[in-house]
Amino acid sequence: LRLDVLLDAVRLVAEAQNGVPFRLVTTGLVPSDVGDKLVASGLVALGGADNRRETMIQTISVALPCHTEALFNELVQPRTTHGFSKVCGLISNLSEAGATVECTCVARPDIDIAATRKLALALGAASFRERSFHI
Repeated sequence: LRLDVLLDAVRLVAEAQNGVPFRLVTTGLVPSDVGDKLVASGLVALGGADNRRETMIQTISVALPCHTEALFNELVQPRTTHGFSKVCGLISNLSEAGATVECTCVARPDIDIAATRKLALALGAASFRERSFHI
């Protein structure tokens, strides 16, 4: 994630036009300070404020492929250790800061969707979306 480029793009659009809602989509496998930097940027809609007239990142969508670390490591094969905990930490930190976080999961046959939804909501996600699986 090139956070500086993303935030500059939001700023440039904000200068040109009001009310453009951005949606950030991520795997969540980002450095641990990304959530704090997003919140501190002032470009993420936080809390229950009505920011529809502002050009901001309105929603952050984080891929949460499953509910266990072992299956996460098997499916995602992250390059770094603690990938599952990083994703969960990002969801939790952004949610606690007041950002609207959506978690998504692909409905693979080997995934317990109900358990994954339960984890996402327990971490503070505002919503959970299941995506279809195609072979």
